[in-house]
Amino acid sequence: MSDEKSVDRQPIDEAYAFDPTDPEEAKDFDRMSRIRSERPVCRPADNLVLTTRFPDTARGFKDAKRYSSVGDMRAPGVVVPVEESFLGELDAPLHPRIRRILLKGFTRSRATEAEPWTRAEVKRRLSEVVERGEGDLMADLGVPLPGSVSAHVLGIPDALHDEVMGWCNDLLHSTWPMTGETDDGHGIEVCFPELAACLDGLIRERAEAGSQAPDDLLTLMVQTETEDGWSIGAHHTRTLVVNILAGSLSASFMLGNLLYRFLTDADFARALREDASLIPKAVEESLRLEAPVTFLMRTAREDGELGGCPIHQGEHMMLHIGAANRDPEVYPDPEAFRLDREDAPEHLAFGIGPHICLGNHLTRLVGRVVLEEFLSITLERDVTLAPGFAWECVNHLQEYGPERLDVVVR
Repeated sequence: MSDEKSVDRQPIDEAYAFDPTDPEEAKDFDRMSRIRSERPVCRPADNLVLTTRFPDTARGFKDAKRYSSVGDMRAPGVVVPVEESFLGELDAPLHPRIRRILLKGFTRSRATEAEPWTRAEVKRRLSEVVERGEGDLMADLGVPLPGSVSAHVLGIPDALHDEVMGWCNDLLHSTWPMTGETDDGHGIEVCFPELAACLDGLIRERAEAGSQAPDDLLTLMVQTETEDGWSIGAHHTRTLVVNILAGSLSASFMLGNLLYRFLTDADFARALREDASLIPKAVEESLRLEAPVTFLMRTAREDGELGGCPIHQGEHMMLHIGAANRDPEVYPDPEAFRLDREDAPEHLAFGIGPHICLGNHLTRLVGRVVLEEFLSITLERDVTLAPGFAWECVNHLQEYGPERLDVVVR
């Protein structure tokens, strides 16, 4: 069914209309609260269905057969080769095939193994801010750290981390994520030749090393074969490595949200100083209330309904994580940051179902370690936001968190 026919059959709900491509409107939580209470599944724009309640949003994530992930991150009508596709924009049967391989490297135990390296890196980066007496906790810690942790787990040498993440940052802020191309042409190799050459070299090393290859995630991706002899090709491995590195941006804004709260909410900071065992709960509550990925997109494969709203084949769906995580039917006092939540369903910050975020264990580890080390610093030093600092949300359609976090250390 074409977009035009979909719109003819189901017009926009004008009372709830907004521009889904406008970051401010897409992240307007007051608007989403009103929609959730009055028309929780609605059509705010042409050919778009919005979910704002927890059950409807969770159902949209879980039913991967009916709601396709293909094209999730791309502009309407853009189709890229499979080998240039991130894991989150693939459907079965390829998605579960790749995911089963990656799951062997994204375990809780693997995350635990990365903790000593992660803690040392956090201490190093924070010490540089302390020595200067000032800094931007996003540029100095929040943005580079999660990517470095991912690079470490992949097996990328430490000396290459900053350079590789710089190239990934260029990629994320280019037209490639939306269109699969830039002014230089199509594909990562043409658009970002330095990044591609670096990753291709590491992939070749793992392939040629055989049993002597290091025990890391990149080796797992390169050398694993399924029972029928299938393996992830070198081209797609490169794309998936970029996917893993670029996906760390979500953890960056989680860190920004946590650190900003620590610096501005005296009760929160006091609670952690009195009982550091609350830190894991703080990470979870931040992920719920301040979900760093506000929404994800899906496309209906067939006619159906969600939350009583008819959905037609070909229609796009905005599964609003930020709104679902504040559903009062699921989370009492949903707009409050509470460290005493008990027996509540796990938030949707990592999604749910077949596409749940592979890096959730690493993200939680990074959040916990950063809070622990930042707490340690503030027990000995006075860390405050810089004079005149004003919180500004990152200018990204789906991401939620501070653009900067300027501080002074005394």
